[in-house]
Amino acid sequence: MANTHEELDERATTESHLSAVRRPTPLPTPIQRSKVVATVPLPKVIIEQDITCLADLIRIIDTHPYVPGTQSNINLEALHNIGPELRQIHAMIGLKTFKDSLLDQLLYFMQGLHINREQDFKHMVIYGPPGSGKTQAAKLIGTMYSKLDILKNGIFRKVTRNDLVAGYLGQTTIKTSKVIQECLGGCLFIDEVYSLGCGGEDGGDSFSKECIDTLCEALSDYKNELMVIVAGYEKDVKECFFGMNPGLASRFIWRFTVEEYTPEELMRIFLQKVEQNGWTFEEGSGCFATATEAWFKSHKKDFVHFGRDMELLFTYTKIAHGRRIYGKSEDLRRKLTMTDLTQGHKQFLNHGEKKAPSLPESCYGLYL
Repeated sequence: MANTHEELDERATTESHLSAVRRPTPLPTPIQRSKVVATVPLPKVIIEQDITCLADLIRIIDTHPYVPGTQSNINLEALHNIGPELRQIHAMIGLKTFKDSLLDQLLYFMQGLHINREQDFKHMVIYGPPGSGKTQAAKLIGTMYSKLDILKNGIFRKVTRNDLVAGYLGQTTIKTSKVIQECLGGCLFIDEVYSLGCGGEDGGDSFSKECIDTLCEALSDYKNELMVIVAGYEKDVKECFFGMNPGLASRFIWRFTVEEYTPEELMRIFLQKVEQNGWTFEEGSGCFATATEAWFKSHKKDFVHFGRDMELLFTYTKIAHGRRIYGKSEDLRRKLTMTDLTQGHKQFLNHGEKKAPSLPESCYGLYL
């Protein structure tokens, strides 16, 4: 006899209850306990060393590696970050006064002594002649202060008068302001800054005055976000730049001087370029080295652009070398001699800037 619907439902309910009774109860999930690891604090490193030159900072880098988490009385992380630039500046030939002044600035900023309610100006002047390494030095300074987080990015822009001054009144302010805005967080380098004016508030042209006034205002408005480095001959910078606005000079509190190179330093720059380019210069006894330095001493007046002229002299010396060894043994190639240097110097003078010959005073009245 067929089961009724009520009997079927009752049987299904009973089987469901029995199945639930037979199913094993799952064990509780064990609690995962994190393993406690005891941390041993790194010992504090105390570095006691008198700092008298950049070489002392480099010595600390070489003898005290930076380990993250290490405490020290010196900011080793910051020092290691700027190590490559420190080595490049230290390796630059000459520039003793500049390097000593830069050391003072670095020690001041690395210790955060510039951080006050109102931060100090970072703007600086590099006095010196053309070809004395000012651009290279400015670029390395900008890079170091970016790595020290004093500047927020690695922007470095070199500009001249043409990049700042326009040909119409009112346009110079726009042009100068645009350059400044593009350099915020980085370094703006103005080479030959004396070209912006001609000394005194009445000197120069109105376009130059407009540029300098705009720049002067920005030096204060963005002193926490911008480093401006200007360069040129000291006398010309003071007369033709600072003289255009009475508030300018006080905003450039850092003043560096790059001296003229000595004959011995010019010789070292020349030989450095020879070596860096895979050439050699004839070697000899101490008498030969003395003669080489004497040669540079007697011709120093010809090299008014110093390092830049050493690069040109090297080029012309190579050209003279090419003529001398043509058709001879390949073993002679890229081995410069004093003969090459002497002939290269002649070409250097022949291809240099020509000056108009001066006339005797008795001739001046002959022309209308």
